[in-house]
Amino acid sequence: MASPDPIANGVRPRAPPSSPPLSSTAPRAPPPPEIESTLSRLSAYRNVRGVMVLARSSGAPGSGGIVQSTGAVFEGESGRRYAGSLEAVVNATAGAVATVDEGDELKLMRIRTKRHELIITPDDRYLLVVLQDPGQ
Repeated sequence: MASPDPIANGVRPRAPPSSPPLSSTAPRAPPPPEIESTLSRLSAYRNVRGVMVLARSSGAPGSGGIVQSTGAVFEGESGRRYAGSLEAVVNATAGAVATVDEGDELKLMRIRTKRHELIITPDDRYLLVVLQDPGQ
């Protein structure tokens, strides 16, 4: 049985930002408990550098915020940059998929760069992002 302590499980809950939150909507419901176990499980793979769960925003991309993350790559300003950029990419791609075929829906994205691979699984409320080193 996993420890209820998220730090012991390798998951660091995000501290609230020192500046006012970007989202002007009502406070979010707490994330489902399976998020913690999913983050721990995915983070255990040796080629995974970070895992992040983003709340989908209703306004500007990135305003939904980081729910939880693991890995130094998603900490601090770097995590906020990834959050805003990835939601914008997912929204644009989902829009393109819907334009091409109205009955189709984006379920998974893989983006590979020279150094990393991002695997993104969108949901109505969340985005699950895994950053890995593909060569390992």
